[in-house]
Amino acid sequence: MKITDFALVFIAIILPFMLVLYINITFTIKAEEMEMYYQRVIDAALEDAAYEMKQVESQDKQIDYGYSDLTNKKINVNAKVGVDSFFDSMYNVLGVKGNEVAESYLNLFVPAVAVVEYDGVRISKNETVTAEDATSSVKRILKPKRYFTYTYSIIRSGGEYKFVPGLETSNLVSSHTIEFTMDSKVTHRGYNYIYDEEIQAESFYLEDEKNNGELIAGVLDSEAKQTLKSEIVSGLLDNRTSVISNVVSSELSYAVNENNLYARQAGVVYSFSFPATTEDEMYNMIDGVGIIAFVQGISVGNKYLNTKAFGTSTLENATRYYFTAPSNDSQIHMNLYHKDIKCPEYRLCKILDMSPRYVSSRQQAATAITTGTLNGVKQTFTGFYPCPICNP
Repeated sequence: MKITDFALVFIAIILPFMLVLYINITFTIKAEEMEMYYQRVIDAALEDAAYEMKQVESQDKQIDYGYSDLTNKKINVNAKVGVDSFFDSMYNVLGVKGNEVAESYLNLFVPAVAVVEYDGVRISKNETVTAEDATSSVKRILKPKRYFTYTYSIIRSGGEYKFVPGLETSNLVSSHTIEFTMDSKVTHRGYNYIYDEEIQAESFYLEDEKNNGELIAGVLDSEAKQTLKSEIVSGLLDNRTSVISNVVSSELSYAVNENNLYARQAGVVYSFSFPATTEDEMYNMIDGVGIIAFVQGISVGNKYLNTKAFGTSTLENATRYYFTAPSNDSQIHMNLYHKDIKCPEYRLCKILDMSPRYVSSRQQAATAITTGTLNGVKQTFTGFYPCPICNP
């Protein structure tokens, strides 16, 4: 056999493999390009939604004494506007705006959208809706808010008071329900079994000693009160993020899994499931008011799109001007206002019960009248000057 014959045989054997490899590489490149395209569309739609749904930064009717620190996460949002903006943006970019059939079909590939608010989460998902004429259809529904709820009990065992997560049934002193927010503010309610009475709902910051006494309702031992309250406050602060994460995850997971029913009815063969999300990823997604979307099952080349994305709605941190009065160790013998609580002069001279603790403008700071305890004496302070160190 001639050398050319061997070459032809070799080419005949290798060529199919090369063609298959070329096709696979081409499909992979196209799939990656399409996946990147859809990811850009989703990210842009979420940015639009996060911007549109944001309304205003809430101002507490009562002074929060600075417990929310420098970052104010109390942002009011319009969840419906956010969800509508997300889908409108996607419909426009993908060219299906106004085509009800195409919009409804695309909806099936977005099994869940979550609007994470300051004090709860609202889920947008597909659901069967029955009209007045008894006909039913699948529509996207924005569900009522699910609050970030946590329960605990105080029991007395062996003469000692104990803080127990969850609801106990024996040795109960009191039971408590906490609704967390994006900062340390909570809404608290419960039941005091010692006095057989409801604990009325009240909102306060966990660290606020003036208002957080009901956290230990039913505890009669004065020596145990402060220790137990410190344990409860610390435990609640430690659990806040995981509680919020679990609530958001469970709501999203239910919506994503339920979407399989509607997708199968429409002939979609893809199996929707809550995507693997690390703890850090979820914590990043719930670090503030925002919107989360899961998009799955869209064919991209030789695979299916399975992506999660989130957009956060934040305001510029409002500048706060904090008050101090000169301490015995200070060399600046004036009442001051500061723009940074890390300022060494603020740390040296801060008064824990200063009220109000801060204001939001220099003009307010200069003319403020505050009260606080200095050298063991309750005093009134007027006439504040800008700190020469942090230069507000």
